[in-house]
Amino acid sequence: MTEYQASQDVSDDRSGPSDGTLQPGLLVIDDDTSICTVVEKLGEKAGFAATRAVSVNEAADLLRVRRFDCITLDLSIGKDTGIELLGILSQMACTTPIIIISGSMRSMRDFAVSIGNKMNLVVKEPFSKPIDFAKLRRALVDVRKKIKPRQTIAPAA
Repeated sequence: MTEYQASQDVSDDRSGPSDGTLQPGLLVIDDDTSICTVVEKLGEKAGFAATRAVSVNEAADLLRVRRFDCITLDLSIGKDTGIELLGILSQMACTTPIIIISGSMRSMRDFAVSIGNKMNLVVKEPFSKPIDFAKLRRALVDVRKKIKPRQTIAPAA
């Protein structure tokens, strides 16, 4: 089983309720805010602290200042494409698991997975829209289970 290291960023406020561990972060990238809301809720039920980005630029900006433990990615984000963001993630040497959620044809979703994996990214099985909520929640839980917990940074004395 592959384990993913929980991300840590001093500007994050993702500490667990009482055990001092950092809550894993989920970045939801989609220009449809209703999809973002649903995926965020599923992520939170799976144990993630969810953050949304509604454009490639917003996602890239967030990824430059924060690390996430899972990313969901639409392939059509306004005038941009998820493929563009895969290129940016590859340049960042991203090792975060990526779940593609798209209304694109199956062949396009599979192509994106193939391209992402050829870029040495960790791209999981894609999901179509409308989303199978139970299946997506299971996929998020599976990623969550593979994340190795990390302690939050203790405040300086």
